[in-house]
Amino acid sequence: MSNTLKAAYRDCLTENSIAPDLYSTYHVKQGLRNENGTGVKVGLTRICDVVGYEMINSHKHPIDGELIYRGYSIKDLVALEKMDTKIRGYEIAAFLLIFGRLPEENELEEFQYAIKHHFASTLVFETYRTQDLLNAMQIEVLKLYGLDKNPDTDTLDDRMMKGLCILSSLPLFVFSVYSKRKISSYPLPAAGFAENVLWMARDQQPYTKQEARVLDVLMMLHADHGGGNNSTFANVVISSTGTDIYSCVSAAIGSLKGPKHGGAAGKVSGQTQLLLKRMNKDSSDEEIFALCEEILDKKAGDGSGLIYGIGHAIYTKSDPRCQLIKAEVRRLAEEKGQIDTFNIMERFEKAAIKTMKKRKGSNVCANVDYYSGFAYHMLGIDQSLYTPLFAISRCAGWIAHHLENRQNNRKLIRPANIYVGEHRVPDALKKEHEKNA
Repeated sequence: MSNTLKAAYRDCLTENSIAPDLYSTYHVKQGLRNENGTGVKVGLTRICDVVGYEMINSHKHPIDGELIYRGYSIKDLVALEKMDTKIRGYEIAAFLLIFGRLPEENELEEFQYAIKHHFASTLVFETYRTQDLLNAMQIEVLKLYGLDKNPDTDTLDDRMMKGLCILSSLPLFVFSVYSKRKISSYPLPAAGFAENVLWMARDQQPYTKQEARVLDVLMMLHADHGGGNNSTFANVVISSTGTDIYSCVSAAIGSLKGPKHGGAAGKVSGQTQLLLKRMNKDSSDEEIFALCEEILDKKAGDGSGLIYGIGHAIYTKSDPRCQLIKAEVRRLAEEKGQIDTFNIMERFEKAAIKTMKKRKGSNVCANVDYYSGFAYHMLGIDQSLYTPLFAISRCAGWIAHHLENRQNNRKLIRPANIYVGEHRVPDALKKEHEKNA
């Protein structure tokens, strides 16, 4: 039976084939992208702005990138994190995104307590058949709905508290499933959120202040990236139906499972292993440029022809997230005696940018993922945790955008498609149609 259906579906592949030129014929924005590569405007937000270019006469002009949370530059927020004697930059960024302003000290302490104690303590963690932690996270988030005594309440403050429950629970989900043992509370009550995450991710190994800072800054940088990124947009689309926040966050996690959105740091990590295998501190610039050419020609790397971590849909001249994490990674590399590796990565970054600009004729820059994988590696975090850690970090942004949508954009998001198939009549009815014609 299954073979028959598979064969029938293979026969119908031509029925699903859409000629690429039809998109321009019908002025359809494939991928919700304009012809100049910019995103189609689909909403308004007061949460986050991502700036990477200026539009002059319908053309993109490169400028230094900016990531802005509620009006504050991410560079300034990271500078605040460094001034603080405690490691709690992520909590400050998350509070800012969700509540719209920087917290007072007592509010920050209350928020820190909530996201470390507002988890569902009655959860039963299971051993999953799936090996993918993101699938397990989706299942666990949806189980929170079943444990909630009133999961469909539509007041904004109730939705906010449910969101904090999800944020509080996600690390416990991830590290319970990853370690195959139940972790029912945060192990370091006096420490910050990132420190607890690092402690669990490394199976209770001691950490230095710089190691904790690197993860804290990474989580700040990943906390949000505007309403147009795939996972946040998925969350907002489903939020527009009026459904519960658990369903919306679960869908957002599902979008991260796709390699085009959430898996970039892992791809860069694999590329870095190739780089270190082929190059060392004595390698010439010519050798590094040659490797860039080989990767683009699909003769090296994973055969995709992509140099991972280089280029971005919005940032053109620079990615502020990359610049900020690069500075922290440099300090960590010095601390761990891996500065030679860092220097090779930096040389490869510069060579890749020049090579891609020569081939494509447009500005590109290293994105946040270029140094993220190396950061996670130096922190001793397993590669299978890279995207789940991204999801934990981004949960703050998902909550903020969910609440903003429920407050303002009460219309169901319902775009349109243009039918380009044939109009047909079943053979058995053709004669009847001819009689009635």
